[in-house]
Amino acid sequence: MRLGYLYSRYPVLSQTFCDAEMLELERRDHEIVLGSLYPPKTALRHEYLTRLRAPIRYAPSSRELDALARKAKRKGRWPTALVAEHEKKYGTEYKAALRARNALFFVELFERERVSHFHVHFANRAAHTAMFVKAISAIPFSMTAHGQDFMSDLGNDDLLRELCASAEFVGAETGYSRDLLAARCPESREKTFRVYNGIDLSRFPRRDVLLHLPGRAEARPSEIRFLSVGRLVAFKGFHVLIDACAELQKRGLNFDCEIIGEGVNEFILPGSNRKITSWPRCSVATFLSLLPRQTNAARATFFRQSSRKRWRLESQSFPPPSLEFQNSLRIGKLVCSLRRAMRGH
Repeated sequence: MRLGYLYSRYPVLSQTFCDAEMLELERRDHEIVLGSLYPPKTALRHEYLTRLRAPIRYAPSSRELDALARKAKRKGRWPTALVAEHEKKYGTEYKAALRARNALFFVELFERERVSHFHVHFANRAAHTAMFVKAISAIPFSMTAHGQDFMSDLGNDDLLRELCASAEFVGAETGYSRDLLAARCPESREKTFRVYNGIDLSRFPRRDVLLHLPGRAEARPSEIRFLSVGRLVAFKGFHVLIDACAELQKRGLNFDCEIIGEGVNEFILPGSNRKITSWPRCSVATFLSLLPRQTNAARATFFRQSSRKRWRLESQSFPPPSLEFQNSLRIGKLVCSLRRAMRGH
């Protein structure tokens, strides 16, 4: 089967779940037609992406997209009624005409490649564009809603309901997200499913595992190493990690902490004028591709999940890229939240 994928930007280093999904579909003999409006912001790539057979087609310049819009209007393919309806219902800030213009790139790509169905990740601008692709071409689409995208970024539950209604089915990564989507979009409840992100565990060979022997305590390292990975933004909770490390230092614990994330030089700890790089006992590095990150994971004693619930109810319910590190069954590391760690678990 030939499947299309629509992205606002691809690839994105932290969105390993998108890569894994398409690689698995290719392994199952599906042909992927991959389109993206924008190129990546960095040249860094995960090594496994060399196995992705699908070429990435990027949208042309704004001038060329404007030409596509004029052509669509001349040929009667411009979704005039839907653009007007969305501008009236959701306001100019949702840029319905721009979404329709951008959709024309994907319409040409998917029709040329004879795509019979396409998928979009994130219930935000990308899904809004997908709705216009369907309106123009009648090609059906499905959607994966994640967390922050529909909980906060989209900012309009009426539009969310329309996106879910337009999709053939809606995937959610967790039971929590699925139930929240079903509550906000009850008409689409029956076609909203939990779809866990898959991980190729062969990339995490088992090593350094201490065998459990009944009646005998397992050896503990003399120095504890914490590792946490994620974008350096406030709701990832890195300031909680820093506070915990300060408390552990007061208790005289022998440890170090490594944080890997994007935005190292800009991130200021909430409630402080200090940059995260100035904190003792913590080293900070920018995002790495997967292979060097696996080396860091193998050296770690604890992996700290980079998420916390926000006051506006959106949350990283189970950050998929973090699962790449949450391989305790493979390399014998304990995965924990800081709250549990500080209680002595």
